[in-house]
Amino acid sequence: MDTIMEATAQVLERSGNDNFTTNHIAVRSGFSIGTLYRYFPHKKAILRAMVEAALQRQEQKMREILAPEGAASADEIIELVVGVVMEPFVSRSRVRKRMLMGLISEADLVAKTNMANMQMMRLVQQRLAEIDPNRYREPTDLSCRMLIGTMLGNIRTTLFIDDEYLHEPAFKQELVELVTHIVAAKG
Repeated sequence: MDTIMEATAQVLERSGNDNFTTNHIAVRSGFSIGTLYRYFPHKKAILRAMVEAALQRQEQKMREILAPEGAASADEIIELVVGVVMEPFVSRSRVRKRMLMGLISEADLVAKTNMANMQMMRLVQQRLAEIDPNRYREPTDLSCRMLIGTMLGNIRTTLFIDDEYLHEPAFKQELVELVTHIVAAKG
């Protein structure tokens, strides 16, 4: 399955939507079309699997960052979290853009992704509040929504308008500052 998902990413990266077919994916992966269909009934199923795998990787990285034994400072945690959220958009921006366009109408996947991101942001805010309760507030549903919305909204907008900014250190720094503001204790 990993081979098929990587082949799909390569097809998306190298060609336009016209060449994004299961036949092209099968050829790129080295599997027959029948084998591909045994795992994935259509190309959107592959995209869904790619999103779910990316979410699992992101969650694992977040848990590593937030682990108490990691002993990262709050500022380091914020910078690392922003980096983890940005990474899939930076490393393969063309693939990510095409995946978003192909799956935007998949309401259940969008809801699942939003829920996973909300849970991760809750963990981030909880950890920050543990580290320094005077500087960082406890998470609320609204603060978690604002946090993930700020990051993903800015990243996605930049992805579609001028993705070169995603590679600029200043872009990441601006996100770090926005996140720091959102998670800061009121007052």
